[in-house]
Amino acid sequence: MMSLESIQEMNEEAEQRALEENIQPYVARCDGDEGIREAPYIGDYQPAGWIKNDVFFVDSSGFGGPDEPAMTFEQFLNHVKDGRGYAIISAGQFQVYIQEFIQDKN
Repeated sequence: MMSLESIQEMNEEAEQRALEENIQPYVARCDGDEGIREAPYIGDYQPAGWIKNDVFFVDSSGFGGPDEPAMTFEQFLNHVKDGRGYAIISAGQFQVYIQEFIQDKN
């Protein structure tokens, strides 16, 4: 199991990389877009032009069940909406938190 310190360090590294490289969320091309697997890991980075919306707790191991706290990937796909951005904001050994973003129209 990963320690909290390890998870925090990984998140900070992801945030720094996202800042340096101006990494943007993966934009879903349709509802349920399976391309979401390519969502970048950005930690706490706030990409310009995006507003934070929902956060999803998702199993990343492929072994989670539908009755567990973390959604299975298939359950998560039911929440993926066309045109919204998605990025991993925190990753543990078997689960990730995925931030959903909406483009800022201003």
